[in-house]
Amino acid sequence: MFFKTTTRNIEYDIRYMNKMVKSANDSCLNLQTKKPDVIVRLLIFLTNRMSNFFWGIADILSNKFDKFAEIYEKSIGSEYITEYKTFGLSQDKKVLHIGCGAYPLTEMTLAKIFSTEVTGIDKNLKAVKLAEEFIHKYKLDDKINIEHGNGVDYSANKFDVIIISSCAYPKIKILHHIFKSAKKQSIIVVRELDIASNDILECIDSHEDIILEKRMHHPAPLLVLTGWDAFFLIKR
Repeated sequence: MFFKTTTRNIEYDIRYMNKMVKSANDSCLNLQTKKPDVIVRLLIFLTNRMSNFFWGIADILSNKFDKFAEIYEKSIGSEYITEYKTFGLSQDKKVLHIGCGAYPLTEMTLAKIFSTEVTGIDKNLKAVKLAEEFIHKYKLDDKINIEHGNGVDYSANKFDVIIISSCAYPKIKILHHIFKSAKKQSIIVVRELDIASNDILECIDSHEDIILEKRMHHPAPLLVLTGWDAFFLIKR
């Protein structure tokens, strides 16, 4: 059953990627009438989509196979722990994670090192169902809550900490919504591929009440060609 499900997911993602590549190729036909940075933005767009495809597959494999989960946790989980310590995240905070995926590693890492309530959301219903099954299997229901939700309109004003995954999309629309709806003095952690960090900085600059406290770089893990940045923000 797993291989059938995984195959369907992979085939769906491959068809999606093909559409993205076709869209990119169509855009290239008009490059002579566009600004010079169109090529750079096109490459960033494609890299983001390919990265999301990779992590989607990694999530599914980690959800189903302990060996994959072990590798995933050693490479990515350790980076998350370093991130939380660098940013000084403390216990007894209500945390929202946007873009939890089928293998909610952020939620599990927080549940292990902090006594905190963690809610993970994802707009992909299949990923949500897999994550819910995983959390129930390992008896983490009392610490982690998984919901089907979209970061562009999810109510965020009851959380002390909001973490936005690098795979959360559309990222800028999500950021604008969270920056406006998050309560004052809340902590916002934004993860993004390092090649796309300028867009994040521009979005932050457009909100006067969002303060960039720290920025941390994570190296490229596993087979991924690019690392990611984490931005530690405070809403004043």
